[in-house]
Amino acid sequence: MTIPSPNGILSPTTLISGYRGLAESLIEEFQSNGHELSVLVRNREAIPHLKNKYPKVFFVEGNVKNKADCERWVNSSLEKFKRIDHLINNAAITGPCGKLEELSFEEIEETLQINFLSPLFLTHLLLPVFLKQSSGTVVNLSGGGATAPRPYFGAYGASKCALVRFTESLALEYPQLNFYSVAPGAMKTPMMEGISKIPAEKIGKEQEEAIQRMQHGGEDPRNASQLISWLCEHRPTELNGKLISAKWDDYQNSKLKTSKIPFWTLRRVDEVLINNLKENPGI
Repeated sequence: MTIPSPNGILSPTTLISGYRGLAESLIEEFQSNGHELSVLVRNREAIPHLKNKYPKVFFVEGNVKNKADCERWVNSSLEKFKRIDHLINNAAITGPCGKLEELSFEEIEETLQINFLSPLFLTHLLLPVFLKQSSGTVVNLSGGGATAPRPYFGAYGASKCALVRFTESLALEYPQLNFYSVAPGAMKTPMMEGISKIPAEKIGKEQEEAIQRMQHGGEDPRNASQLISWLCEHRPTELNGKLISAKWDDYQNSKLKTSKIPFWTLRRVDEVLINNLKENPGI
């Protein structure tokens, strides 16, 4: 099925950062819906295989933490497709694992750069494009540690928490555009494989959980890809700025009936929230 872009032109253009993890599922989902795709790939050696597997996709070599590479990716995509409708910030790293005193501070900085600052920089680059078009959607990938403490993965969790909160702010700053965070669930990915190889004395029970997911499979990546595709197609205003779980949320039938209830946001549980919940027992 071919989905029209927001201005009625066929074949909307979608940018995806990163080529591993959820990326291939995203490519297949968006290709099946008739999108033009541009993907930023860090590993030059992976590009021939990717081009052979997905010959219609525009693959650009570059590192998401390098500003010049990001600018070149966006500019070359605009030159090729003449417009950009969606940005999916998929690229991320686990970063250093263990207690803070054990970690390299340089690796912590790199984690924050790739997982938080790079998605912001790409969004910053595309905002003038989206505003000129009067349309544009950004989907940021959340992860474990964004909504609850994640010991031994503090840098990763903090970077994802910051990205989710910034997504909420962007939705309020630019209500004419669309910004969403998506929690894809724990999938069987190269990132999960890496976690499974970290000694248990550094990350506790997470090593065994990762081993089990690698052996028996994690969440189906198609669930996250279908959610992201649905968000880009329908651009639901009631979900703008929200953190939506591919595993747990009935997002197509959301019950976001009142702004008093901070559904699917980062929020401290306090008396105000509890009272609002009591006043809306059906929610």
